Amino acid sequence: MKQERTVIHTNKAPPPGPYSQAIACNGFVFVSGQTSDDPVTHEPVHDSVAAQTERILTHIRFILEAAGSSLEQVVKVNVYLSDWSHKPAMNEVYERFFPHAPPARIAMAVKGLDAGLDVEIDCIAAVPASA
Repeated sequence: MKQERTVIHTNKAPPPGPYSQAIACNGFVFVSGQTSDDPVTHEPVHDSVAAQTERILTHIRFILEAAGSSLEQVVKVNVYLSDWSHKPAMNEVYERFFPHAPPARIAMAVKGLDAGLDVEIDCIAAVPASA
């Protein structure tokens, strides 16, 4: 059985580098790591951890919508922070985007995020059969 693999792209999120914003396959959408880039200027925005998280999760919401999914369909999230001390600020915003039955998640501090930013997030979401 041939598996459908669809590249997902929206102009409402920053353009990707040598990767796709997301790939939909077998009823799921796999969203690439998103950082706090401005979708118009394509430049990284170095502001607060809370503002970066808000911008990233908004980009993810737009990408999921382009795939026929939504934040409510997210089943797994990976959060990468430049410093563990940023976790409370990230969580405060994250909880607004996932207020009920949040997805499975890992959050980790890593060395050297893209463009010296403080937050990067990727996720996997289900795509409802009607999409």
